[in-house]
Amino acid sequence: MSIRIGARDLLWDYARLARLYAIEIIVVALLLGVVSGILEATSEDGWSWTWLGVLSAITGITGLIFFPLLRSWLRKGGLPSIRLPDAQPAEGPRVLAAAPADWRRFAALSGVLLFVSAFATLIFLVAVLGRGGTAEGVVIGVLLAWGLVTLEDGRRIQRAQQDEDRVYWAAGRRPWGAGNRLVFTIPRS
Repeated sequence: MSIRIGARDLLWDYARLARLYAIEIIVVALLLGVVSGILEATSEDGWSWTWLGVLSAITGITGLIFFPLLRSWLRKGGLPSIRLPDAQPAEGPRVLAAAPADWRRFAALSGVLLFVSAFATLIFLVAVLGRGGTAEGVVIGVLLAWGLVTLEDGRRIQRAQQDEDRVYWAAGRRPWGAGNRLVFTIPRS
């Protein structure tokens, strides 16, 4: 069975898409660190080296705990490479691969949505657990671990493409979709 690519579909390089998500997650984690510092500095107690030490320690500990956990848990169904066996050969007119403007638009939209949701989670945990760097460190550490696991998975997709002599694409409707079907093509020699 093959999947017919329609005239309104864009093809998104699947390995690049996975790396984009990973980098966005890591950047959002770093931005949350900066935002946390600003929030702490503007609080009534102000910023302190103790707060920075707690934030750094909790971020590191959380990252060390969650990296192997997320690597194991997400490998069972949450990583992009899990879908590779489901890919179908693409048929139909070879429509455009996503252009640089499409990538920028999608990266901006997904990055903003990821930041807003991560920031809401951070604010919720700070409200529940209180300030002091612990809640902030947990959120940042989990995001960093998730980003690193996803980045590693992007390299796994790249290796699979080379080993199988295929190019995997996420096919999606323009202008906003980044793929709801996974297809592959065979590169021409």
